[in-house]
Amino acid sequence: MSRFLILTLCCLATSLRVGAANAELEGQATEMVLEKLNDKGHYNPAVRPSVDGGATEVKVQMYIREIDVDDENMKADFDLTFRMVWNDPRLTYDAPGVSYVNILTPHLAWLPDAFFKNAITTQLESVYPESYLRVFPDGRLIYSTRLSLKQNCPMNFARFPHDTQECKIQVASYGYTAAEVTFIFDEEVQIGKNLHVEKFHMENLGDNMFSYCNTKTATGEYSCVQIGINLRRAFATYLLDWYLPVIFLVIVAYFSFLIPGDQFLARLLLTLIPLISLASFSYSFRQSLALVPYARALDIFTGISLTVLFATLVHVIVCYVKGGQQKGDAAAEEARSGSDEETAKELSEEPSAFRRTMNKVMKRAEFLSRCVLVGFYVFFLFVYFAAYCGTG
Repeated sequence: MSRFLILTLCCLATSLRVGAANAELEGQATEMVLEKLNDKGHYNPAVRPSVDGGATEVKVQMYIREIDVDDENMKADFDLTFRMVWNDPRLTYDAPGVSYVNILTPHLAWLPDAFFKNAITTQLESVYPESYLRVFPDGRLIYSTRLSLKQNCPMNFARFPHDTQECKIQVASYGYTAAEVTFIFDEEVQIGKNLHVEKFHMENLGDNMFSYCNTKTATGEYSCVQIGINLRRAFATYLLDWYLPVIFLVIVAYFSFLIPGDQFLARLLLTLIPLISLASFSYSFRQSLALVPYARALDIFTGISLTVLFATLVHVIVCYVKGGQQKGDAAAEEARSGSDEETAKELSEEPSAFRRTMNKVMKRAEFLSRCVLVGFYVFFLFVYFAAYCGTG
């Protein structure tokens, strides 16, 4: 037991001595790097590091922690860790046993002049807080910062709510041309495991999300890299909150076909109430959507549904008016037959046959119009969902 205790104490003492030695080496290496950074004769942070006068290659890395998409205003907020990796031969040092040193004042070194092209916030407000500079013995530098990026995200709502939007994060050099500073991707963009985007699903997270967006201006060509994040809208929410209620309103209006023609008030309410409800709900729902100068898929669906409801209302009114006219004609004929039965019989023999024919035609037309109203809406639903849900 005593031997085991002595061995444990020896191991603990050895580890403490090793830890203290490593801490001392790291402290010496940090002091060495800080001396180089503060030695203006040896290191000038305003001078770009380069090898043989070539362009400085800057590798871009990102870790996206959170995304908040505001599709009403076409904006997106990103909470991410942004890193840049490059080489600066002036900051090489010899410190055996030290992997790297951390400098919490990164502005002492030369930093790439990266900025986010489509961001609303400026670089000084979003890039430099909560940052560090990691210096490796071979002169490799990693600049890392955690930032909240608020930016514009142009969207096309022609297929809404069956749309897929792409929000791009563009990183470019502001002052150095592509011949001086070149941005490239070091590795895939990492996405938080528990990342959830309200009303959207993230998709196509692969190599195709990276591309280059170099721009040419009057002052030269500037390096730019961009990350395109595809966001597919969650359709199930709109299916339950909009599509099914609208379809049910149209079905309720169709129930008026089953009510006898003499029950005009009941038939009128069954068509008028769904029409007014859908018109009011549509107006309030559109207030929460982005204002666009073109028709969305949802607008087409709502417009056709309103048209079918209005046509059903017109059908009910026309059938009632025709029924009233037929009753009036029948009453007039009965009155004439009572005053002079023989004369009325002679005069009305041919018109009665004509009326019977017209009654059959009107009943057939009423039946066909009902079939057309129901069949047209069913056909529209099939074409609509096949065009928007079956494609894209």
